Amino acid sequence: MGTLKNLDTLLEGFITEDGPAGAGLRVYRGDELLYDRCIGWANAEEKIPFAPDTICQLASMSKCISVTAGMQLYEKGLFLLTDPVEKYIPEFANRKVFDTNEKGETFIRPAKRPVTVGNLFDMTSGITFSWGTGNENSRILREEGDKLKAEGRYTLREYAKLCGSTPGLFDPGDHFYYGDSHDMVAALIEVLTGQTFGEYLKENIFDPLGIKDMGFKVPEEKKNREATLYALGENGRKATSLPPAFCVPEFESACGGLYGTLEDYSRFARCMTLGEWNGTRLLGDKTIRLMAMNRLCPQALKEFDNPYLAGYGYGLGVRTRMDPAAGSNSSIGEFGWTGAWGSWVLMDPTEKISVVYFQESRPSKEDYIHPRIRNIVYSAL
Repeated sequence: MGTLKNLDTLLEGFITEDGPAGAGLRVYRGDELLYDRCIGWANAEEKIPFAPDTICQLASMSKCISVTAGMQLYEKGLFLLTDPVEKYIPEFANRKVFDTNEKGETFIRPAKRPVTVGNLFDMTSGITFSWGTGNENSRILREEGDKLKAEGRYTLREYAKLCGSTPGLFDPGDHFYYGDSHDMVAALIEVLTGQTFGEYLKENIFDPLGIKDMGFKVPEEKKNREATLYALGENGRKATSLPPAFCVPEFESACGGLYGTLEDYSRFARCMTLGEWNGTRLLGDKTIRLMAMNRLCPQALKEFDNPYLAGYGYGLGVRTRMDPAAGSNSSIGEFGWTGAWGSWVLMDPTEKISVVYFQESRPSKEDYIHPRIRNIVYSAL
């Protein structure tokens, strides 16, 4: 029979000399806290313990919050998922895409269909990212993005204009590519509200939930609570710096720019799991259910699938459990996401289970720790 005490053994075995320096884990059923443990160090050199108020760089854990913000405007009738993005960001008009001919030569042609708002949420827009050069779309976004930075114009809306005018990697809806699409969602929020993305999040998500430490930069007076990022290697772990793409605080990235604490994220997770928390409702139950429905076509679903995500599909910015037989004992429809440094959230409205796990290391070893946490929790509850 399963027991949550098995989480102690798992964490203690994971936080070792060649693993993350510290971690925090909370498990809730409803609003009852069933497991709460922080282990190891936020800063191993200075012997600062990892704690519920340790501030971590959330990386892609930012995405769950970002798409929730976007869907609040959907509930207000400000856009439809089927709307062409060009309706709000004109640079997406007359969309072009890269293609390859029989000789293997790359050329540009008109897209078969426009990019929709839904394509932005489910990563089928054809937009890649600005910090790599693995394809023509990414190469242009990187080169032109660097120019925006040099000119002091690197903002969400300027970057959205660049992404709209740059040919996509493929026809919208045909493939899945985990890129910068959610930054377009954030730019859409700015266009529709007249607020900066950060202002919107504070007013509509952070303040209503009493979240105190979440934002796109860590204030100087809170720096003593910021977790150190550790690089893990054959010779153990070493303190390291964030990659340059994460060091542009004026660019309020929906994809990976937020900082926050285990306590902060637990409030958000419970609200999304239960539909309402402490008198606050972020989205309606049916909207949350819509977010957690797979939207990928068969080809895109193949591109999303990997052993770590076996049995999951992808909805409106979140993974969603489709097939427990693929290797999990969790519920159909449980959803969430992960961050590059190892943080992870699971939200299950059916069983009213929410799990939030924080750490700061690269590589994250997510494929080891996250499925084991999930399986222990579901076997116990």
